Amino acid sequence: MPYHQLAFGVMLSERFLPNYFAFHVAENWGNPMVLLNGIDLLKNIIAQRQADPEELTLIDQLIEDVTPDLEDFPGNALASLALDVSSMIAECFAFVRDQKLRHIELCSVISFSSLEMYLQVQGQLAHDLSADEIEVLFAKNALMQEEINYQLELLNDLNPSPNINSKLFIEKTLSAPKIDFASLAKMAG
Repeated sequence: MPYHQLAFGVMLSERFLPNYFAFHVAENWGNPMVLLNGIDLLKNIIAQRQADPEELTLIDQLIEDVTPDLEDFPGNALASLALDVSSMIAECFAFVRDQKLRHIELCSVISFSSLEMYLQVQGQLAHDLSADEIEVLFAKNALMQEEINYQLELLNDLNPSPNINSKLFIEKTLSAPKIDFASLAKMAG
């Protein structure tokens, strides 16, 4: 299994866990411990270079149970962000099972989608902006540029690394672009 690719997906997913915590606190729904345990299980799979099929089945069901359905939380930006991080972790587990790179690609796509939503709410962007106008704003945004550079650097750093360990996870977490997750409280209002 390409454990370096899985580590990339895990690192992206872990960074966005505060989104789920904010949703959980605001809505008193879900269980962030399931996602934390999922991240731990993924890290163990990387470290041990094997997965237990029974554990995979169990975590799949647990993640599904704590993933918000947007129909139950209409117009709730925090629910959407919580759905995103749950989906990213689920994609990592799907990759463990079938090793299709598309799952890891989706982790990156979802992370950018979450960041875009965060920037829209944080910047209080008008709802009537066209897709082209939003695209131009995001292309100029410093945090978006930092995220692009971070993900590219992360891919480059993971590629030659012979050993993926806790130290690497910590170093990459510390070098990630700083997202002001405290401002997620605005989304709850």
